Amino acid sequence: MKEVGGTLDVGQWELHPWLQRDDIVSWCYERGVVVEAYCPLVRAQRSGEEVLKKLADKYGKTWAQVLVRWSLQKVSSCFTVWVSGKMKCFTDFRQGFVPLPKSITPARIEENAQVYDFELSEEDMKSLETGEYSPCSWDPTTSND
Repeated sequence: MKEVGGTLDVGQWELHPWLQRDDIVSWCYERGVVVEAYCPLVRAQRSGEEVLKKLADKYGKTWAQVLVRWSLQKVSSCFTVWVSGKMKCFTDFRQGFVPLPKSITPARIEENAQVYDFELSEEDMKSLETGEYSPCSWDPTTSND
């Protein structure tokens, strides 16, 4: 069968603890597509969440740095191998999404980059598994426009 079209190397979706899109992320990982996360700071709409306050205090960081770190630590790649005649995807947990935090304030831009001196524990990552489907931006997968 002849393949038609190009290849998808990078995909960009709104991704954060309140919109994790495991369906899209899994699809990308299974195909080796890099996942970029836009609105990783949820447009500051969740800055007062208790879980963010707790984690920011624990790590001596801001709520925004916690969210950027969460993005960086989310599952980022998948490698496939044949096991018993079936292709299986194994995930590499060492890298995460490519977060795209937005700010026009120079101090906040610098702050958003100061996230490589700490890691969220597995327990803290799980505390950010909200199970919510709450976009803060237009969601093309559910829009009737």
